[in-house]
Amino acid sequence: MTRPTFDRTPRTPVSRRSFLAAGAASAAALSLPTRAATRGHRQGSVRNLIFLVSDGMSTGTLTLADLMIRELEGRPSHWCALFEREGVRRSMVRTASANSMVTDSAAASTAWGIGEIVKNGAIGTTPDMRMPEPLLHRAKRAGKATGLVTTATVSHATPAGWACNVPTGRADEPAIARQMIERGYDLLLGGGRRFFTDEKIALRPQSLTVFSREELLAAPRSLGSPLVGVFSDSHMSYELDRPETQPHIAEMTRVAIERLSLHPDGFVLQIEGGRIDHAAHANDAGSLVHEQMAFDEALGVAIAFAEHRDDTLVIATTDHANGNPGLTEYLSAGRTNFLRIAEWRHSFEWMTDQFQRTDSSPESVRAIIAEATSIVLDEDEMDTVMRWRLGERLIPFRGQDKGYGPLGSVLANHNGVSFISGNHTADHVELTAFGPGAETVPPVQHLSDMHHVIARLLDLPPALPSL
Repeated sequence: MTRPTFDRTPRTPVSRRSFLAAGAASAAALSLPTRAATRGHRQGSVRNLIFLVSDGMSTGTLTLADLMIRELEGRPSHWCALFEREGVRRSMVRTASANSMVTDSAAASTAWGIGEIVKNGAIGTTPDMRMPEPLLHRAKRAGKATGLVTTATVSHATPAGWACNVPTGRADEPAIARQMIERGYDLLLGGGRRFFTDEKIALRPQSLTVFSREELLAAPRSLGSPLVGVFSDSHMSYELDRPETQPHIAEMTRVAIERLSLHPDGFVLQIEGGRIDHAAHANDAGSLVHEQMAFDEALGVAIAFAEHRDDTLVIATTDHANGNPGLTEYLSAGRTNFLRIAEWRHSFEWMTDQFQRTDSSPESVRAIIAEATSIVLDEDEMDTVMRWRLGERLIPFRGQDKGYGPLGSVLANHNGVSFISGNHTADHVELTAFGPGAETVPPVQHLSDMHHVIARLLDLPPALPSL
């Protein structure tokens, strides 16, 4: 069988082969000498933290990406390969918030950020309206370089929960963006140009701002000024749709590490694959798998930096599960159908945009789906799709009938990947730690427990009671 590649050359001038070659070439550059002799560093202590969040990653999502990478490249995913490394610690993490067994990203990230369990929607704010100093601000006050990278808006819930205290909650992205700029974090990369306006960026006039992949890659690798990069008005495009003007998450990760690692007292960096969660909400199996594979490349960049050092802790995890997808077909048909996902060219989001540009006839809808997925639906399937587009209720379980659920269900006949709903779930989730201090990670914990582990390993000062 000819193996399809991940490369989408019509969208970006960087082929997958050249991208990975560049990654291999830069691995040596990222694997800087260990800092055992650097001021303030004790051998075996944690000087740098790279915390990677595959937002909304069910165990099934990790599995699907690993299966696809094994099929296409003959190797495990970087994440699953970590499991076989000596000294790696795995933890099962509970995710419930203060008012829900099923958390949202705001409550989950705030639990990491302040070490307390809060209500869904809260950003750095406890149920009794206290606003303790969040983790990233503590790291900055301790003298470390600080950064946030995401494929969602930079002001979205997961970056915000680590960095901000906004009593109006996750929906107030203008206030979150302003606070991120005012608090002086060293690097902000992702989407959300409409929130990071010129007026807000001007609050730190020394900032270097970039708005395209080309500008990001050309930016000087120095800490002379904060770097703010916003590459789309809202969230960044799904990997399947990504234009050449937007950087890959692994490229943003590489730039972030190269800049922040120049700081003499180390750095703390959160990296989020934010659109993994969005694809799971949409029951969009193709986007989900490709987003997770892109995130895995970013994890590979982090591992390449850390593996020859004695001072950098890498943590890969998620804030909650979403949709609980899984490959459900047996025997050779299951494998054959699953591999069709490698041929997908566009997301459900792209399909919706195309639907709005056409006459919405069955012929046009069928052609758009075929262009995006290489799947031609039969008449019965098209009848279901057209009824879905008219807003009919098609699936008895409302959690699965919402949004794109019926479309995802129809396409599951062809790719074998089914979802239980379009919602977050209460599943315990995976956390994997690699590097100094990994052995101190509890094997079973709540999201909020990880805050205290990180603060101790980084030797951060006590949190200020309120900001």
